[in-house]
This record gives sequence, C-alpha cells and structure tokens, in this order.
Amino acid sequence: MKGNTIAVFMDDLLSVGGPEKEFTFRGKYYFLETIFKKDKNLLDLYLDAYDNSDPSDKRYLETYHFYGEDFSKCVSQFETAKIFDGLTIYEAEREIEVLYG
Repeated sequence: MKGNTIAVFMDDLLSVGGPEKEFTFRGKYYFLETIFKKDKNLLDLYLDAYDNSDPSDKRYLETYHFYGEDFSKCVSQFETAKIFDGLTIYEAEREIEVLYG
C-alpha cells in the first residue's frame, strides 16, 4: 500500500470508523466513509467506486455497503469482500495508493 500501511488503514477503520479515505486501485478511484443510519440503528461503511481513467472526470460505477451494529462488524465484512477485481483488501493492498485518510 502506497501512502499508508494496511495495518494503519485497518486500525483507523476499527477505532472510529476511519477518517474518510480516498484511494486508487487499477484505474479506479474509491471513496470510503462510515455513516450512522438512525432509522435502522446501524452503521454503514460504504465504498463508492469511480472510473479514474480520466481523473478530471470520474465516472461513478457503484457503491458497496457493509452494515453492522459496531465498527468491527462493518470492517469484518469489508475485509472479506472480494471487491477489488476479485481480491480482498489484503490481497489488493500492494496495488492500492492512498490519497487521503
């Protein structure tokens, strides 16, 4: 992982739901944030993915949601999701460049 370490990245998410995080992986730009869904009494760790082939005009692709009663449940789902071209965050981390967070 460039711009951070996987340990610090994951510790941030577990401790306070992270700060917002922005990073790139294989031509895609990702925005990661946690919000509290009051109506469902759940945390939502969500990851927006954008096509980053033209960084001045990012095209929205999709959003991944990881819900839980606490940060550890959200992060656990995120850790095992194969959302990076079929890889988990741990398998993809060598190619990830953290831009913010």
